[in-house]
Amino acid sequence: MSKKILILTGGARHGGNSEKMADAFMKGAKAAGHEVVRYDAGFKNIKGCIFCETCYKLGDNKACSHDEVFNELAPYYEWADSLVIVTPLYWYTYTAQIKAALDKYYALMVAKRPQPIREVYLITCGAGKEDYKYDAIINTHELIAKDRNWENRGVYHVNGVFQKGDIEQSELDELEKIGRNF
Repeated sequence: MSKKILILTGGARHGGNSEKMADAFMKGAKAAGHEVVRYDAGFKNIKGCIFCETCYKLGDNKACSHDEVFNELAPYYEWADSLVIVTPLYWYTYTAQIKAALDKYYALMVAKRPQPIREVYLITCGAGKEDYKYDAIINTHELIAKDRNWENRGVYHVNGVFQKGDIEQSELDELEKIGRNF
C-alpha cells in the first residue's frame, strides 16, 4: 500500500550526516512506490509558536498569522499519512527548527484541520557515543506519538558522527532498506 510520507529534516549543514540519512531513507521509500515530500526545516527560519490561537483565521493558506515560512509547511502536514523526522541531536533533543515545526503543528489542532498523519518514525545522529545521550529525544518522540495517537514506527540513531562524512555507508544502506520496507 502506497503511503504519503513527509520527511521533516532538521540539519542545517549541506552534505551533513543527517542529510545523507534522509536521502537514503527517501531513496528506499520512493523505490517502494511511496509518495515522498521532503521539507528541510533546518534551512528555514520557522518562528516559534506564540500561542495566539489565530491559526487559519486569515484564510486557508494562512496556517500561522505570524509566520509565512510555516505557511509553506502546513499543507504537507495535511497531506501526509506518515511523518519521518530526521535530525541531528542538539543538546539531547531536536534542532530548534524541528522543534518549531512540531510546535506549529498545533495550528492544525486549533483550527480543526485535516490531520491524516497516522505514524511517525525518528532518524537521528550525533557526536555523542553513549546511548544515554539519545534518551531525551527518543522519549520526546515516544510522547508525541502517544499524544497524537500516531503509531510509533521506531527510532534509528547513529552515535559518534560529527564531521561531514562520518556516517558509514552501511548505515545509509540500512536506512535505504528501512525506507523500502516502511
